[in-house]
Amino acid sequence: MPFAKRIVEPQWLCRRADADEEGLLLQDLCAFSNVALSRTLRQLSDLAKHACSLFQELEHELVATNRRVCALREKMSRIQETTGALDPKQEAV
Repeated sequence: MPFAKRIVEPQWLCRRADADEEGLLLQDLCAFSNVALSRTLRQLSDLAKHACSLFQELEHELVATNRRVCALREKMSRIQETTGALDPKQEAV
């Protein structure tokens, strides 16, 4: 599993200068809380995207591991069949 592929950090939700991105002042509490809510939702959606890609990578790794385990299981069963067919009294050691 790869180490530190992603760095996810929270962003400041309500920090602002004299004017916000559109150049409008947030003077009332309703506008300020709407901006905070929209920024919170955006951060949650970004976090959900990161979680989705992380779970997809984990799923791909688990599928690859499952294929390797199945191949090893088949090899072990063939070896068991071969060794079970041998007669220890007839084979030279």
